[in-house]
Amino acid sequence: MTYRHWVSQLTQMTGFFIAGTVILVSYGFTQKIAAILLFAAPAPILILLTYVVVASVASPVLELILRLERRLQIRENSLGTTYVQSHLGSMAADIGNIEDYTDEEVRRLRLHPSRRRLFWAPVPIILYVSTLFLLGLFVLSITVFHYRFM
Repeated sequence: MTYRHWVSQLTQMTGFFIAGTVILVSYGFTQKIAAILLFAAPAPILILLTYVVVASVASPVLELILRLERRLQIRENSLGTTYVQSHLGSMAADIGNIEDYTDEEVRRLRLHPSRRRLFWAPVPIILYVSTLFLLGLFVLSITVFHYRFM
């Protein structure tokens, strides 16, 4: 499986979960059933789990790209270096100038994102907020709108 395959799976699953959530929320509001709104709430967490899996798969692929570029003696304007500098942000600043690294130094790099970086980046925070929003809709539907639970 390639990285492109993993990213396309993430995109497809995200679209599926979003469509399912919209259908469940709209059905819950039209039928005035609160349990359906509760059933829709874990969808953003499922998207987050898929996101974490794809992010954990990306780092070994990135290490392989950097090692291949060193072996092919691509030092300037390398794709792997550009990706590290643009997407890994503060981690790239800690690493320094990757273009000057040897193949052995690239092998010793730890490009795996930390748990803090995986779970407290902008995308996971948006997913946390959307989960809380859906749970809030559930509570609001029971307490304020007096929807039946089932």
